[in-house]
Amino acid sequence: MTKKIIISLLAALLCLMPLKAFAYWVWTPETGKWINPKYAVKDSPEEQFDFAMGFYKGIDYKRAIGEFQKLLRFYPKSELAPTAQYYVGRSHEDMEDYYKAYLTYQKTIDTYPFTDKIDEIVEREYRIGNLFLTGHKTKILGMALLPATDKAVEIFRRVADNAPYGKYAPLAQFKIGETYKKEKNYGEAIVEFQKLVDSYPESELVDDAKYEIAFCTYKASLDPAYDQTPTDTAMQQFEEYAKQPGNTELSKEGAATLRKLKERKAENIYQAAYFYDRQKHYESAIIYYNEILSKFPDTDCAVKALSRLKIIERKVGPNTKK
Repeated sequence: MTKKIIISLLAALLCLMPLKAFAYWVWTPETGKWINPKYAVKDSPEEQFDFAMGFYKGIDYKRAIGEFQKLLRFYPKSELAPTAQYYVGRSHEDMEDYYKAYLTYQKTIDTYPFTDKIDEIVEREYRIGNLFLTGHKTKILGMALLPATDKAVEIFRRVADNAPYGKYAPLAQFKIGETYKKEKNYGEAIVEFQKLVDSYPESELVDDAKYEIAFCTYKASLDPAYDQTPTDTAMQQFEEYAKQPGNTELSKEGAATLRKLKERKAENIYQAAYFYDRQKHYESAIIYYNEILSKFPDTDCAVKALSRLKIIERKVGPNTKK
């Protein structure tokens, strides 16, 4: 008796299972597939967009991305497609997946170059670039692990390319220079700051860029592998900067840097003078010591040069060539 009851229950269960399962799936002759209505695209792009926006406003960004992408897949030529692509980027940005947000925003511009969202996208890309410049890290498997200043350069370049005549183009170009400067890649920084001066001569950032060119040239000159040409160039850049209208006085930092440059150049000449001095080639030594006194009289090396000249005079007499 018990066995018959169990068999009857199993039979009833088997009969009910298809009904329950098929209640969630619908056969579509168009696709030749079973589709779950819960995940099916809506009947119009407008309905699909509103459906996706519901998830976005509800802060369910992952589901929103899926629904916006569904609109892009099934209604690629819809007037709402550019906006849907844009909101995929907004969703990634709101989830703080900034690089993916940038890529999605850029795809919006590349795929829909006439979208009315371009200005807003450029502004958002610029802000994302700033995040990477100031230390935001790249995500790997969802975890922020690696500093990504290279991402900053990539993004700022695209910002400048996307709207070369917009207000963010010179700002982005300046930020590229700042990024290289932050990495102590002074050669590349100089190139990028010079691009701003050449490409955007009317920009308010031109004077700042010229100052940065001088400063980066100075920093490059501190590398022992460099000859004195960068030092000379840096001094020239700072002096030219000071001569420009509105820049009659160097900033405190600029003035301090110029003094360091002069000290560095004077020290270089002093080393040459002292070499000849020790070799007792006094005529050559005197020439170099006098060059310091003539060109860099306010440096510490000038004091040392004058002292050495007096010592040489005591050794060889006042008739030595000066």
